[in-house]
Amino acid sequence: MSPLLIALVLILAWIGVLLAVYRWENKAVSLWGPTVMWKTERGKRFISRVAQRDRFWNRYADVGIVLSLAAMGAMFILILWNVYLTFQIPPEQAPSPQMLLGLPGINPVIPIGYGITALVIAIVVHELSHGILAMAGRLKVKALGVIFFIVPIGAFVEPDEEELENTSARKRSRVFAAGPTTNMVLALVCLLLLAFVLAPSISPHSDGVIVSNDYDQLEPWTVIAAANGTAVANRSAFTDVTDGFTPGGSYPLQVASNGDLSMQQVRYGLYIRHVEDDTPAASALQEGDIMWRLRYDGTDIPVATQEAFIDLMENTSAGDVMHVTFQRNGTERNASVVLADKADFTDDGDDEGVGYLGVVAYGVADVVRGTGYYPRILQPFEGSFLPYLALPFIGLSPFPGQLASIYTPSDGFWIVYNMLYWIFWLNFALGTFNVLPAVPLDGGYIFRDGLASVMRRLGMDSQERREKIASRVTTAFSVVVLAAILSMILVPQLRGLLL
Repeated sequence: MSPLLIALVLILAWIGVLLAVYRWENKAVSLWGPTVMWKTERGKRFISRVAQRDRFWNRYADVGIVLSLAAMGAMFILILWNVYLTFQIPPEQAPSPQMLLGLPGINPVIPIGYGITALVIAIVVHELSHGILAMAGRLKVKALGVIFFIVPIGAFVEPDEEELENTSARKRSRVFAAGPTTNMVLALVCLLLLAFVLAPSISPHSDGVIVSNDYDQLEPWTVIAAANGTAVANRSAFTDVTDGFTPGGSYPLQVASNGDLSMQQVRYGLYIRHVEDDTPAASALQEGDIMWRLRYDGTDIPVATQEAFIDLMENTSAGDVMHVTFQRNGTERNASVVLADKADFTDDGDDEGVGYLGVVAYGVADVVRGTGYYPRILQPFEGSFLPYLALPFIGLSPFPGQLASIYTPSDGFWIVYNMLYWIFWLNFALGTFNVLPAVPLDGGYIFRDGLASVMRRLGMDSQERREKIASRVTTAFSVVVLAAILSMILVPQLRGLLL
């Protein structure tokens, strides 16, 4: 049965479930949009037992309030910075609306299997934490529940809203801070397991360099063990060998792919990865061509690295003629093009008058990484944290199977690694997003109560006035956060239409 047919059957079956719930809706089972909410008294006894250590949980939540406020400030600055970036980067490089949603099946970088499992875990621990702190504060929990959308996608705890609203601001803030705090704590636990238990086990079967992009006949995740008869244990050794190659020459590489060794002849030059429409290159070059000699201003200039190509183009002028020697399907060819004005494509005044060909190109030495490179970036404390957080956006989480086969861990190891990574990633995302100072997020209520508490300490005696001002300021911040999120979606689209 095809995946499309399976999806259609599941959707039709779910529509049937929704219709049945709509007809027989009651206190226990009800609709919430396209999802089904099931409320139950079960689990309250478990939460009550856990909450008996109220002294521990109250201290835990107090720390959580401080952590939430710190994360709130950082996230608010970050979201404003992203709004600024939407006015600076080219519209085509802006994230799509789907990329801003952390939902499996909608966000293309979040895998459905790992994503749904990790999201359910994140939501469950988030909601259970709210329930535990409510009971630790002697507040009533009316019900627990599960949210279904074909499969269980989350859980919720329903405290007594009247009690919660009438209790002290500190107790209320503890309840709200517990959810995002536990998400961030769980994310940290997973991060420590990934860093100190799993990552140290990742080592290559053998030395060599890994091709990370297409190049001629080489496919991504191919391992080069030797070049022109010389063993290459790492990227530095490979570069030492290729520095002696002549652009345009053909050289043998010993490569391993899926465990098989073979020899491949590779043309040494610049691989054309992309040809931009309506540019000089579009009339002469195609993706997959390899160029190695550019004749400009009466001089033949051999090129085989991206850096050399960029340096050359920065010293050309719009309107000049460039002759290109390249290979297509094993056949050597020549073409002449008139360079365009780079500023017409970059909208940067500094580029005015500079020549522009219109290709994305790189040499084989530009796209190889030593076999030790990937174990390092899978170690969260090896370098910067942000690149580790960005692994899904560069296609490295889940870790590609063909790339994983280069290393010693088993398939089961990679399942565990990927699962822990996504539990970390989605808990971190859910926890940090929920502390934004916007209602109905947890951070909005923490911010409101914190602001009222500051006004009380500053001598404002009227509780009604404090609450009114705090609510208005929180509403203003909520509008700013919502406008910032919407602007990240809409501004690039509008700029794309206007430019």
